Amino acid sequence: MTQFKNHNATKSPNILVGLDNPDDGGVIEVGNQKIIQTVDFFTPILDNPYDWGRVAAANALSDVYAMGGEPLSALQLVCWPRNDISFDILSEVIKGGLDTMEEANCKIIGGHSIDDKEPKYGFSITGIIKDKIFKNNEIFNGDKLFLTKPIGTGIITTAIKKGIASEESIKLVTEIMTNLNNKSRDFSIKNKASAITDITGFGLLGHLYEMIKNTDLSAKIKFDNVPLIEDIHEYLDNGIYPSGSLRNYDYLKDKVVTDLDEESIKILCDAQTNGGFLIAIPNNENLIFSDDLRLGHNIWEIGEINSEYNEKINII
Repeated sequence: MTQFKNHNATKSPNILVGLDNPDDGGVIEVGNQKIIQTVDFFTPILDNPYDWGRVAAANALSDVYAMGGEPLSALQLVCWPRNDISFDILSEVIKGGLDTMEEANCKIIGGHSIDDKEPKYGFSITGIIKDKIFKNNEIFNGDKLFLTKPIGTGIITTAIKKGIASEESIKLVTEIMTNLNNKSRDFSIKNKASAITDITGFGLLGHLYEMIKNTDLSAKIKFDNVPLIEDIHEYLDNGIYPSGSLRNYDYLKDKVVTDLDEESIKILCDAQTNGGFLIAIPNNENLIFSDDLRLGHNIWEIGEINSEYNEKINII
């Protein structure tokens, strides 16, 4: 946040990634060890409290994975309207978070809770980075762009809140949002990625713009190569589009060069929760895939970094 950039408290020689160049997490050097710290929490995104807890945990972990890190420990953050919603429901939320953290081998060692009118849940996570720190803007001309999850969770979760999402859509979006991004991190390391970012609240185009901002480079995206969650056009036709996604669209529409229709651009601006990774990989790399990530199945090549425009996104 720009409000904090000039504060002396944010400046130190052992801060490797901080507020001077905001990223998915902060990194500080302690001795010879690179420590990553992140925090993320949000209001209910699914009706099922257990699944909400799982999504909150997976989403917080993604910031660590996106920096190339391995999560070690976590603190829970709970805001709960104790007089309005049963603690039995909170117990289910916490169980979901615990189960996902256990899957990630990240140990919950404490936390903090407050009474609040609106429920919120999430985590502060500490991890380590053993090798390269992956930043979100260290891109190069010619890098190929890969995406590891389909787009559309914001549209579907908004349909859930309005009570019109199908059971099939709910099941699909829950699976996407609870899926850990550790395999995407491993793919990035194996293929010597230039840069990584996870696709969350700014949408695909917003996070891609963060990649190219202040670089004098541009990006080309092939819309037909971008994976989309099934049925999102049906919800769009019924006026389902999140307010956060609309803010993304309003901010980004002047940064896009395209002949595509407005709906297509809005889809790429849709705010995601625990979305996939957007990965830039040098063009000369012989890519290494695995059963965990197969091209065209759960990882897609969607475009490239080039010098055709100056800090613009060309969508074809």
